[in-house]
Amino acid sequence: MAVNLSRNGPALQEAYVRVVTEKSPTDWALFTYEGNSNDIRVAGTGEGGLEELVEELNSGKVMYAFCRVKDPNSGLPKFVLINWTGEGVNDVRKGACANHVSTMANFLKGAHVTINARAEEDVEPECIMEKVAKASGANYSFHKESSCFQDVGPQAPVVSAAHLSPCLRTGIRNGVSA
Repeated sequence: MAVNLSRNGPALQEAYVRVVTEKSPTDWALFTYEGNSNDIRVAGTGEGGLEELVEELNSGKVMYAFCRVKDPNSGLPKFVLINWTGEGVNDVRKGACANHVSTMANFLKGAHVTINARAEEDVEPECIMEKVAKASGANYSFHKESSCFQDVGPQAPVVSAAHLSPCLRTGIRNGVSA
């Protein structure tokens, strides 16, 4: 059965907007199901960053967390989506909720990093911030030399056969076969 975002729609939208609004002190929102239904509700919001958020994850529930963090490379705000399926969730519920991940990702738009987590070690703030840093693409280091751009000597030009004259494509020059 499909996930229901309508029943608590205004509250869900308000929590999401507070996280994505840069001037808002709210930097995370946590969403979960009402009982065993497919109705999503706000489980909580906060201003204490990833450290506070991960304390709210429940090992017996399926939850979706959306958090604003500061990119360690650029200082710009980035968004993290955590799809949490606690270790204590029964297999039938895990299977039913697995189909809701894409709907929740569409609702919680703008995530730069998505983490699928089942245990506390999957959501350690340091590990999440490493993933944010890697995803930003702005991790410049002028102290390390990369072998990618080392001079390996002259290279032959690459020429497409479509750009050559008919004679050159067939190997004939000045009437002589090459």
